[in-house]
This record gives sequence, C-alpha cells and structure tokens, in this order.
Amino acid sequence: MMRATSLFAALFLTAQAAYPSTSIYGSTFDYKKAQPASVYFSGKSPVEIASYCKNESLGTMDLSACAQFGYEGVVKTLNKKVAEIEKATKRYDLEHRANGEPEALPFFEKAQANWQLYRDNNCYSEVYQVGQASLHFVYFWDCMTRMTKNRFDELTKPHAND
Repeated sequence: MMRATSLFAALFLTAQAAYPSTSIYGSTFDYKKAQPASVYFSGKSPVEIASYCKNESLGTMDLSACAQFGYEGVVKTLNKKVAEIEKATKRYDLEHRANGEPEALPFFEKAQANWQLYRDNNCYSEVYQVGQASLHFVYFWDCMTRMTKNRFDELTKPHAND
C-alpha cells in the first residue's frame, strides 16, 4: 500500500510539472495585444465609461477594464505631447543642421523608445511579483497609468524639481 501511494504521489507531482496552471492570472500577458477597453464597454461613450468606472462595487473584470480605460486615456495624452515635441524638435533641428550642430530628434526618439521599454518591463515586473491574483491586470494597468503620467509630467514640467 505504501508503495502504491508513493507511486501515485510521484505521478501526480510529475503531472503537475508537465501541465502548468491554465489560470488567466498565471499566464504571460502582452498588453499590446489586448482589445481596447471600448470593446469591453461596447456601446458606451467615454463619458459613460468614466462615470461607470467611479462605481465602488465593480467586479474584477470591470475593475480591470476600467484600469485599462484609464491607461488608454493617459497614453493618448502622452502621445499627443510627444508628437508636439517631435514637431518642434524637427524645426529646431533644421537650424542645428544648418549650423553643423548635432540634431536632437534622434536622441529624443531613442529616449522615448527606451522609456517605453523601461515602463513596460517595470510594470510587468511589478505585476509578476504579485503572482497569481484576481487583480493581476488591474495592478498592471495602474502601474502603466502611473508611469505614463509621470512621463507626461517630465515632458511638460521639466524643471518642477528645481
């Protein structure tokens, strides 16, 4: 009997290692492949979604969709600001080029791409440290929103800490 129990335990543990958790909270996540929050809130205007998301008794899926909705709004604002900066920098670079000076835009573009990589990796790291949790994606979207707001502030108030 003892041998049968040991054999069963060994098979069970082997099976667990061979078949990882299929929970959506334990799987890897690529936010770039996520459907926009507007799909989740189909038929609702942004104002209606914002109002709904203020509700304090939301379920996990609603909380996650609301967190994603918040991020989408913030990243849209940041992208507008980045486009403005790029446009202005192109104008300045024409003058710099004419004077034989280095151009700034390639460096700004690299900085922005590296910042996005930093933000993404930081938020993935934060959320995967939490492990499997029902609010897994809420934490992720909140991190993305927080870091995107911080970047917007860096670009719009560069001397705020002086």
